[in-house]
Amino acid sequence: MPDRFGHRKVNTLVIGAGRSGTTTICNILEQHPEVCYSVVKEVYYFSIPDLFRRGEGYLHSFFGDCSDRRVIATADTYLLIDYGAIRRIHAYNPEMKIIVMVRNPVERAYSSYLYSVNNGHHEPYPQFTDSMEAEAAIAEEPDVVKRNNLGHFYAGLYCRHLDQWLKVFDRSRLLILPTAWLKEDPGRTVSELFGFLDLPAADIDMKWLNKHAIPRSRTLEKILINRESLFRRTVRNMIPAFIKNRIIRSHLAEWVFSMNRKAAPVPELSDEERRKAEWYFREDMHRLEQKYNVRGVWKMDET
Repeated sequence: MPDRFGHRKVNTLVIGAGRSGTTTICNILEQHPEVCYSVVKEVYYFSIPDLFRRGEGYLHSFFGDCSDRRVIATADTYLLIDYGAIRRIHAYNPEMKIIVMVRNPVERAYSSYLYSVNNGHHEPYPQFTDSMEAEAAIAEEPDVVKRNNLGHFYAGLYCRHLDQWLKVFDRSRLLILPTAWLKEDPGRTVSELFGFLDLPAADIDMKWLNKHAIPRSRTLEKILINRESLFRRTVRNMIPAFIKNRIIRSHLAEWVFSMNRKAAPVPELSDEERRKAEWYFREDMHRLEQKYNVRGVWKMDET
């Protein structure tokens, strides 16, 4: 359904979980000839109040001519844990199709922790599992960006978050994909994804993207990712909208971001920390399997 300016509604959202292979899924979507994907991977329209107040025109500005495409898609990995955004999305398009990636929650939490430490969101804890205590009240944090950057364990409580989405959207509107399928059975992943979106088969170049990396310059990284930095606020206030749109469409920011990162090995997680983290997620993972019939996300030693 078009808006009053003739734009068709976005009808597909990849909502997370962050650090779970969403970049790879978005790359698959971008390659399909029947998909009109946003000019940037993630558009934080529904999750950032300041952006939502700009209206649907702001969201639609990230898309070209989608008139001949079956699927109009973007991503926002803050959304899985943003309960306040759920009804905003439903009011915008009650027929929205929603894609959720569910990675082994221990691996996802550890990846999120390393990402936040490397990018200066918080100092390293004596142990990774100390985050459990540090984020004890994170669900009450009103800023979804902080909730995302500090809630490493919280964000991996998939069943808890999905329960909130199912209060508004019918189960048929959600596709839940285990991240492990991307490596173990990519053909199944693509088949499930395209089937859910009613898309015909297409030739896809499967690439595993967004591997673990660290910034070469933390200062530059903060400028790029912190919306409230002096540089970002100055750009927003001084540069005309049409120039900002050209910069966005040029992918300059993504290029600078990628050039500022270098591959790095993932530090080993101790057996003690892994066991402690597994028990944190144990109940939620059992509920995810039983309630949503999602298998293959993890294997836990029950002993």
